[in-house]
Amino acid sequence: MLDGDALRGREPASALETAVREVFVVWREPVYHYLILMAGNPADAEDLTQETFIRLFQEVSKGRRIDNLRAWLFRVAHNLAVDLSRKPSRDRAEAGALERMGEQRFDPAPDAERQMLERERRECVLASLSPQERRCMELRAEGLRYREIAEVLGIRIPTVQTLLGRAVRKLAGGTHD
Repeated sequence: MLDGDALRGREPASALETAVREVFVVWREPVYHYLILMAGNPADAEDLTQETFIRLFQEVSKGRRIDNLRAWLFRVAHNLAVDLSRKPSRDRAEAGALERMGEQRFDPAPDAERQMLERERRECVLASLSPQERRCMELRAEGLRYREIAEVLGIRIPTVQTLLGRAVRKLAGGTHD
């Protein structure tokens, strides 16, 4: 599927573009889903997803080697979302509120109310998690290994284990450390 040399910058630009396009096809959805959780709305998640893959192309174009592609993609996506969250944006908040109102008012599905209640319940349960616990759970849900989660979040593997264990206990209705 992917030629490792193409992602190490040893190939001509067209081969790099093809390799990055292949990576995009494989990893776009998982990165996008993670960014929706991080950014809170589809528009920002889409922008950040595109920026993640632009950064990938820039890195490999410079000849830089990426050993763990999945961890690198999620690390870049995570950092971009954190940077976005630090920027105050009234427009983004208003757009998110309008989008949520539109989902609630104009959803033609007969079980829209049930879906909305289920979404609110999930959000309430997730709100009991600390930001790091939530990020660990989100990355784990995307299939990342403990080592990769540690890499993405810039923490040690034992910390990942502790955070995931605590999050599972909270979600199961156990202690709220």
